[in-house]
Parts: sequence; C-alpha cells; structure tokens
Amino acid sequence: MKIFKIFLATLLAVIAALSVLAYWQINQLEVEEITPDLHVIYGLGGNVAVLRTGAGTVIVDTMTFKMQGDLIRDKAQALTGEPVAVVINTHYHSDHTHGNPAFPADTRVIATERTLHHLNTTDADYFSDRDAALLPNETIESREMIRIGNKTLHLIHPGRGHTDGDLVVLFQEDQTVHLGDLFFNHLYPNIDLEGGGSVQAWGDSLDQILILSFDKLIPGHGSLAIREDLQQFQRFIRQLATLSKKAATDNLPLETFLANSGLTEDEGYNEVHMVIPIGLNRSFVLRRGWEEATGNYHPRD
Repeated sequence: MKIFKIFLATLLAVIAALSVLAYWQINQLEVEEITPDLHVIYGLGGNVAVLRTGAGTVIVDTMTFKMQGDLIRDKAQALTGEPVAVVINTHYHSDHTHGNPAFPADTRVIATERTLHHLNTTDADYFSDRDAALLPNETIESREMIRIGNKTLHLIHPGRGHTDGDLVVLFQEDQTVHLGDLFFNHLYPNIDLEGGGSVQAWGDSLDQILILSFDKLIPGHGSLAIREDLQQFQRFIRQLATLSKKAATDNLPLETFLANSGLTEDEGYNEVHMVIPIGLNRSFVLRRGWEEATGNYHPRD
C-alpha cells in the first residue's frame, strides 16, 4: 500500500508539472517579422501568419486552443492595427484550427472542400453550437486568387501530401508562402494517410509550390525557411517514397524495413515537441511510408 501511495503521489506530481508546463507554453507566443506587413507567430501548434492588408488582417491557421486564438487575435491587431477580416486554415488538424472559435462569428473562414469535410467528420463536437460558425464558410477546390485591400493572395491546393486537403497561401507582394504541414522544416512530418495524405504523391505536390515566385517560406512547424530548405525536404520525401515502394515490391516486413531502410535524407532532422515528444520521429515516417506502399492502413472516405 505504501509503494502504491508513493507511485500515485509521483504520478500526480508529474501530471501537475506537465499541466503547468502546458499552460505556460499555451501562453507563449513568439513573433518574427518577415516584412513590415507580414509576421509569423510561433507557439504550441502550427505556425501562424499575420498579414496587414489595409482592409483588415488575414490570419493563416489558429493553433491548438481557443485561448491561443484569443492571444493570436489580440497580438495580430496590435501588429497590424486592423481587426481580423479573414481566417485561412491550411488543413483540418486541431493544432491549426482549434483557435478558430476565438474569432467573431461572422469572420470569413477559408479552406479546401476536403478540409471542411474532415472537420465535419472528425471534429463536429468541438465546432458545435456557436462555434460552428467558425468552421470554413468558404471553400476552394483547386486554385483561387483573392484581393484584400492592397494585398494579393494565391490560394493553392497542389495535391495530396500531408492530407488530401492541404492549402498553400502565397502572399504575392510579400514574396512569402505559407505551406502549412506540407512542409516541416528539418523536422519529421506527420503523414496522415487516414486523412488522404500520401508519401508517394507528396513530392509532386511540392513541385507545384517550387514553380512559384517567393523568397521566404513559413512551414507548418519549424523556423522560417528559404527555397533550398523546401528542396531538401522534397528530396527526403521522395527518398522515403522510393524506399517504401521498393520494400513493398520486395515483400519486406515492417521490422526489417525499419532496421534497414537506407534512408539518408533525414540527416539532422528532429522530432516535433508539443510539451512532450508526440511520436513524430524516424520510425514513424518509415512506418507510414511502408503502410501506404503495402496498403496496410484504412483511409476515411
């Protein structure tokens, strides 16, 4: 009984410590200026872009919690001097969308049709009642150019990659592109096969981005990047796709593939941390590549 009490006390202390750390990280937002009109906000979740247009602020992605959405909304208005006019969600995952309810109910929210489908399928309980208004209320299928104030935004769905609904935003005048989780900068990516993602298609989708004119890239996770960083990530994805396909052709068991994959383009890559490591590591990407190539996964409709 004494040992159990010690174990329970230790467990509660660990939980309390993690809760304090999580609360602290939720409230920590770091801002980096890209141009005088465009900033990126880093925090617990996906990277957020803040654009001043002269006719209202554009926000791309809203992180993981409504509390963060509140902080992002206030920080954005302080940076731009303008209220938020448009929220854009690059995909459906909660660390990019769960701050949406912090914004006014009449906010214009843009995403792809597939992102709205996945949100309705997997996240309806979160976006219930009043918060349902902060689901995407404007969707695109492939490409669209919108003009807001003195800024031009190109919204592009380049194909399957991280999910089947990834949306890329090119800020034309500021020569910067926000890729959401189509790009993890020197970090192991999440590969959402169930949500329509594809290692095999990802490299070709990135080709659609690399033909664009830009100077800087905002990844879904990681620091601000340049074209060469995206090109290296594409080499990693394409090598993973090639090795996974060969493993399937050779009927290689998963355990053998994990131990002897031949993957080299991930040198210097690190795990994504959200308070604690969340399992996005070398073994994860190899397993996901193998699962897609061998058909050992179950996509949602």
